[in-house]
Amino acid sequence: MSRSTQNRPAHGFSLVEVLVALIIIAVGLLGIAKMQALLLADTGVSRLRTLVALEASSLAASMHANTAYWAVAPTTLPGNLTVTINPSAATTVTSSGDNNLASGISAALGNPKLCELGSGTVPCTAADMAGYQLVQWELAMANVLNTATTDIVCAPVNNGIAEISACTITVSWTENTVNANREEDNNTAFQNQSYQLVVDP
Repeated sequence: MSRSTQNRPAHGFSLVEVLVALIIIAVGLLGIAKMQALLLADTGVSRLRTLVALEASSLAASMHANTAYWAVAPTTLPGNLTVTINPSAATTVTSSGDNNLASGISAALGNPKLCELGSGTVPCTAADMAGYQLVQWELAMANVLNTATTDIVCAPVNNGIAEISACTITVSWTENTVNANREEDNNTAFQNQSYQLVVDP
């Protein structure tokens, strides 16, 4: 009795199937890498925005501590008081509207510094202290975000009882972000950010 053997076809993967699988895996890994980059960028952006908000609150606290200047002087000026702080510029802090504050800023930048124990003249006037606080805040802000520009605009406001000063702190900066789509690539609004805080000294 003879047995007939049947040839069974060999099972396995062809080279084309392996290449297709590798391409699919590579695309998936690239997507995961993009998501990881977006997550890291978002974490950095959130950290930076939090620090900017904290620094703006710190400046507001300094203004509240020196109500002898911030709550009084802007109401006596003929126009608005404007202070520009740019850590990356040659001029650290500039002021328009109040010559006393401008003098306080210059004294705070000089050597010996005004309003600083051990190296300057104390006690100093309220305007000198305001200038000193602005310069010190600029030095702290430079450690957080050297490319930020801060504008402080103070104007008198009548609250129904008396004329008081209201100041608006605006911090503007450019973020380094990882764009998720082409819309973000072509829109600078995703990179240009600003934070605004209204202070009533």
